[in-house]
Amino acid sequence: MPRITRPWKIVFTLLLLAALAWGIDWREMPAHLARIDATLGMLALLIVVLEMPVNAWKWSWSLRLHDLRFPWIYLFRTACFGFFFNNLLPSAIGGDVYRVIRTTEQASDRSRAISAVLVDRVVGLAAMLCNGLLGALVLMQTYELARWYVQAAAVGLVALVVGFGLLYKGTGLRRKLSSIRFLQPVWDNLRRIGRPRREWLPLIATSFLFQLLAALCLYLSFAAVGAEIAWPAALLITAAAGIGSILPLSISGIGVVEGSIAGTAVALGVDYDLAVLGAIALRLITLPVSAACGLLYLTESGETRAQAQRLREE
Repeated sequence: MPRITRPWKIVFTLLLLAALAWGIDWREMPAHLARIDATLGMLALLIVVLEMPVNAWKWSWSLRLHDLRFPWIYLFRTACFGFFFNNLLPSAIGGDVYRVIRTTEQASDRSRAISAVLVDRVVGLAAMLCNGLLGALVLMQTYELARWYVQAAAVGLVALVVGFGLLYKGTGLRRKLSSIRFLQPVWDNLRRIGRPRREWLPLIATSFLFQLLAALCLYLSFAAVGAEIAWPAALLITAAAGIGSILPLSISGIGVVEGSIAGTAVALGVDYDLAVLGAIALRLITLPVSAACGLLYLTESGETRAQAQRLREE
């Protein structure tokens, strides 16, 4: 699959933002802005701050699952730097690359550090999708989008079960994959994390906590601009935003995430202008925390920053 270059991402970002702005009734915008509740916005900002230590905790358990142990404060600082990379720099993977760099003690550890970040991401994605499914199940009698989500989740679950069945029961397929040399570290890590490990429980628990905090932040962001949404809707909209953020189509997901949030909210009965305002408010609320993480990043050594930049550009 061809890689989308940065200039095209910039163009696509601008087109998405223009499309969102096109549908807004600008005559009503001053009245909407006048009703913004700053107190609720500050509460949403506080939730973003609370997400940071939870993010470090869940990553810590993923690393322990791979027999890698680091001080929590070290992981907290590194996760903050990753948050800065992902939100204020034109890269969607810079933060994850930096996390790998900071948890690779020697060349042989790199596959484990990469696997730890991937497991952290995959478990978090699964928690987010499960929360979205719970919201969709509550709303499916009222909204068509919720019914689609439930149906897609059912198809995805069947496909997942069939895929695992083919992998573990298909001896020939497993033997062929195992013979591919560059996949050997993958199989080594799968064997490491595949056996019963107590680290799975806190990893899953903190992943669900992190996703619930993300949904609460979205809920408060919408409430701050006067958009009334139910908690199940917040769970479903958060899942849509998370799915949108995976698509590497724009700079830092700008436009894609906002479009996913606004589109899902409108499908769940929210006024379009308020849905766009809620999505923008959510983006703006993360900026002060991202900026603070960037200031913290300036305290790192120049050599560490240079190494991170080189690997981000590879």
